Amino acid sequence: MITDTSVVRISADLADLVPRYLNNRQSDLDAARQLLRDGDFYLLAGMAHRIRGSASSYGFVGLDVIAKAIERAAQQRDSADIEHHLQALERFLQNVEVAYV
Repeated sequence: MITDTSVVRISADLADLVPRYLNNRQSDLDAARQLLRDGDFYLLAGMAHRIRGSASSYGFVGLDVIAKAIERAAQQRDSADIEHHLQALERFLQNVEVAYV
């Protein structure tokens, strides 16, 4: 799984976009927690699916893995598993380091 600090290599062409992208994922984390509290597993699965796709596009290996796990847990309506993976997402966002190549 993801260690406490993940160094992710991202194309230097995306350097202007990455800070906003990560900030948006923090907003997604907050929204996902609200969706979980509301029991809206359908919207939560959809959000996780979009994160998964964009994470892959940007090159955020690890983030896409977490998003896939959230999506799967939401499809199964497994609140405890979702919370576990949301905590992993929070750790990822707090500790990720971007190396532009």
